[in-house]
Amino acid sequence: MTHFPLGRVAPAHTSFTLKVTVAALVAAGLLSSASVKAQEAATPAADIAAAPAPAAAPAGQDVNVVTVTGMRSAARNAQAFKQNNEQVVDSIVADDIGKFPDKNVAEILGRITGVQIIREAGEASNVVIRGLPGAVTLLNGREMFTAVSRSLFLADIPTTMLSRLDVYKSQGVDMVEGGTAGVIDVRTNRPFDFKGYTASVVTRAENRDKSGATDPQVSGMVSNRWKTAYGEFGALVGYSYQRGRYQDEGAWVGVPLSLEQGITGPDTLGRVMTSGDRKRWASNGVLQWRPNADIEAFAEVISTRIEHDAETNFLVGQLPFNKGATITKIPGTNYLQSISKDGADQWTLTSTQGRRHYSRTTQAAAGATWDVNEQLRVKTELARTISKFRNANPIVDIVGYLPNVSGSIANGAGTLNYPGGDITSGANFFLEKFFDQHSHDEGSSTDWRADVTYEPANKGFFREFSGGVRIAERKAASIHGIEGAVTHPGAYSSRQVMVNSIPGFVCGSPATAGNYGISSFVVPCASYLLNNVNDLRQTFTGSTTPNPEDPLSYYADIEKTRAVYGKADIAFNAWSVPVDGSIGLRAVRTEQDLRGNSLINNAVVGASTKTSSTDYLPNVALRAKFRDDLQSRFTWAKTTQRPVFADFNPGLVLHQAGNTTLATGTSGNPNLKPIESKNMDASLEWYFAQTGSITGTVFSHEFKNYIRRKSTPETYDGVTYDVSRPYNTTDGKLEGIEIAYKQFYDWLPGWLGGFGLEANGTYMHGGLTEPDGKVNSFAGMSKWAYNLIGLYERGDWSARVAYSWRSRFVSEYAYRATQYDLVVDPMKSLDASLTYKLTKNLSLTVDGTNLTDFKYKDYHSVPDLPRDIRRYDRTVGVALRWKN
Repeated sequence: MTHFPLGRVAPAHTSFTLKVTVAALVAAGLLSSASVKAQEAATPAADIAAAPAPAAAPAGQDVNVVTVTGMRSAARNAQAFKQNNEQVVDSIVADDIGKFPDKNVAEILGRITGVQIIREAGEASNVVIRGLPGAVTLLNGREMFTAVSRSLFLADIPTTMLSRLDVYKSQGVDMVEGGTAGVIDVRTNRPFDFKGYTASVVTRAENRDKSGATDPQVSGMVSNRWKTAYGEFGALVGYSYQRGRYQDEGAWVGVPLSLEQGITGPDTLGRVMTSGDRKRWASNGVLQWRPNADIEAFAEVISTRIEHDAETNFLVGQLPFNKGATITKIPGTNYLQSISKDGADQWTLTSTQGRRHYSRTTQAAAGATWDVNEQLRVKTELARTISKFRNANPIVDIVGYLPNVSGSIANGAGTLNYPGGDITSGANFFLEKFFDQHSHDEGSSTDWRADVTYEPANKGFFREFSGGVRIAERKAASIHGIEGAVTHPGAYSSRQVMVNSIPGFVCGSPATAGNYGISSFVVPCASYLLNNVNDLRQTFTGSTTPNPEDPLSYYADIEKTRAVYGKADIAFNAWSVPVDGSIGLRAVRTEQDLRGNSLINNAVVGASTKTSSTDYLPNVALRAKFRDDLQSRFTWAKTTQRPVFADFNPGLVLHQAGNTTLATGTSGNPNLKPIESKNMDASLEWYFAQTGSITGTVFSHEFKNYIRRKSTPETYDGVTYDVSRPYNTTDGKLEGIEIAYKQFYDWLPGWLGGFGLEANGTYMHGGLTEPDGKVNSFAGMSKWAYNLIGLYERGDWSARVAYSWRSRFVSEYAYRATQYDLVVDPMKSLDASLTYKLTKNLSLTVDGTNLTDFKYKDYHSVPDLPRDIRRYDRTVGVALRWKN
């Protein structure tokens, strides 16, 4: 083991790896000397999987103090899975059906070492592993996706369906390829997971403070198994319904400009208020059959449906520069601090973006496992996935001229006031522009795989051989309406249409919870936009005909993959230290047939591109067991990540400049190459108790063909647009370390023995090399991140308190093609839940998220040039859980 060629695998990082590994070893040594009594009393963790019953209590100890159920059972099972897996993996196991305080899979992921999330639009959605977005998402080991995306939208899967959630930091050759950051595998319940008849019902009410809404959530599951003359059968059905009305608020500051008096600052300030009503249904059904001890078959289906009405209300307040305004600067700088002007008669815009989303995804799968004999096992599986997404997005801008205006910048936000003017009255605003936007996406796939495992009768160096094939065909198609605005024929003339003259058209924006000047402003009603779109078309264009679809936005991609892999499990002794692991290779042939449209000589011409490539993905995973409870792990793998389908689209879509937008364009690149990554992980893991461990992992990713977008000026019909196109950039690398600690303090006396703690932290550095040689960290990557989770379980009580923190990060470089990067301040979150068992079968849970009312802040390169301050809902939920 000590002679494994680390240097040849990743020579650029050997020094870093050795330093951090030594540090981790020293830390483990210090901790082991401090915790030797706990270690001596613990059952060897290697025996957990084989003997899941709790260890016997030492003599004289109350055997009723520690009951290995609930949180302890979940922690024990997750720890056993991590310890015995050949890959570097972290897991969360359901401690009881529907008992997670989080509502969806994305929110749970934020508790896992090295994983960060961002909550917006009422829930967690944006998930990165070790600062990188390139994770492949699987459902029960199979590829699943939403519409034309590469991944499953994790917020669509309710936690009540979960059996286990696995986050693989290293990827085995037997896994579906496609993720350079890792693999997220969502495992759902099956009837053979339970001893017999099992039923559960969870009802929950959730209140959100910004939206002021209280909404229902209901889920249920019934499972049973029967022994018959034809073998054992099992059946499970599950259902979940969630409604969530939410409100996000933001106060924004425009991009810094060179203004009068040598001042650098924005020429606009504003608000953005987003609210929505999301309804989500999910259901699953599973059948299992075991005709004899050697054969097991299954069939399962899972379906999700989302109906989501939302609106975003904008306020764009133009500041009165060049009008003799009173201006001040932030002391010691040339940055704008405040500006005010009476009699400015200032142009002011408000807008509503109405959104009506409908999404439906269904996956059906069937498969079987056959133990041919004691040495040979065969598995096969066939899956079919269909996903659709529709979006209606009407937008209306209205304009008014306010007599007086004042604005200031302080505490990372912009404050805007209109003294003497009523910004809440529709009598002061007229119709200006209408955007008739809509889109439609579809995706489908057929996926078949077969795997064979052979164990030699006489095991020596080689312990097991396995191999398999996977054949998949994925289709994706997308099109949206021609983008652009239609100006009302009476705008800026004597024929202006004041918005208060249209019945049902005027609403007030939601009031802000923070103090950013004015609290509310007049806006078009989203309900009017969504339900009376034909009236809007008639008003602005004189016709009820919808905006036509844009042929340049259309693309259809057929992607065929053929994969084959082979793997050998090995075991040997290195200087009396047992070592086991695997070596393997996966070969993947990818063929793409891309169809779209291009603009040639001002004419739309069909375009077709066919590409093919073959990738060879080797993998090495080794584990050295120094003791039953102390082991070290090393993995090295090459992985690939295919571009999203929209990035291949050759069509060019142009967006004309408006009052608040620049002239821009977007296009794809059919010649994009997949991202390649060579990933290395080295860990030291000490499992000192059944529910106690300390682990440290050093990791390194080396990237090739990483995909970035850049904007360049391009002129069409005499108009210059900033056109964004994707491209494969130069090499990049990411290095870091993860440390995690988990333990229940069962040895403490009395009620103190119910406490437990999970703590994990991640440090990362590295990035992409720019054309000028500068290395920029990955967009969205925090250098530091940690989670602290306090646990308690004793008798009828259980509780969790979870605090997450991540350091500042760059969300976008060269923001809006300027010299400024968009930097996000540190993010933090405090969530908690408390459960009491009312009876053997019934429990009551109270939970809350965002308890500290976190404020998201970002800025243009320096804090004195802020961009956004955002606030999200603080939620409190009450749930009743019944299980037979």
